[in-house]
Parts: sequence; structure tokens; C-alpha cells
Amino acid sequence: MTKVALFPAFFPMVLAGTFLSFSAQADAIDGDWCTKSGRHLNIEGPKIKTPGGKHMTGTYDRHGFDYVIPTGESGSGQKAVMVIHDDETMEMTIGKGKPQIWKRCAAPIS
Repeated sequence: MTKVALFPAFFPMVLAGTFLSFSAQADAIDGDWCTKSGRHLNIEGPKIKTPGGKHMTGTYDRHGFDYVIPTGESGSGQKAVMVIHDDETMEMTIGKGKPQIWKRCAAPIS
């Protein structure tokens, strides 16, 4: 009978734990980001595939990322700083330029 009594009290804690762990993952900057003009980048921890297609590392924080733009790409030599605003929106500032809004890329269609 003790097992039956514990289940109703335990279930909300399991449900809350599942929701909180999903929420914590959802607000990370990791993933694919796109602009309206068609630029794309990918962040996975400290690794980035830049809009120019180069693979490199940068400074990673769960809610932000920065790197120095490599030679051959627009803005080369300048620091690109990215900050996530919500699950779908990220802002990138290159050097002292105007912030650019990036959105999560749409899921590819197979």
C-alpha cells in the first residue's frame, strides 16, 4: 500500500523534472541559425561552422558565443559576439556594427 501512496506524490516531481530539463536545453545557443538574407551558421559547444563555411572554435557560453571572423569572410579580423534572446532568436554584433537578428533555421525537409 505504501507504493500506491507514493506514486501520486512522486509523479508531479518526475513531470516537473522532465519539463525543467527540457527547458534548460531549449534555451542554449547551440544549433543552426539563419538570417532572412540566407546566411547560415552552426554552433555546437565551442565549435562553429561560420557563415563562410569554415570550421573553428570560439568562446562558448550556454547563452552566448564569440569568435574572431577568419580571413576570407566578410568582417575578417573582427570579433563576432552572439547572444541568445529566446529559443528562436539570437543577436550577432560584429565589431562595433549594428546588431543583426538571426533565427533558428527551419527544419530540413526530407
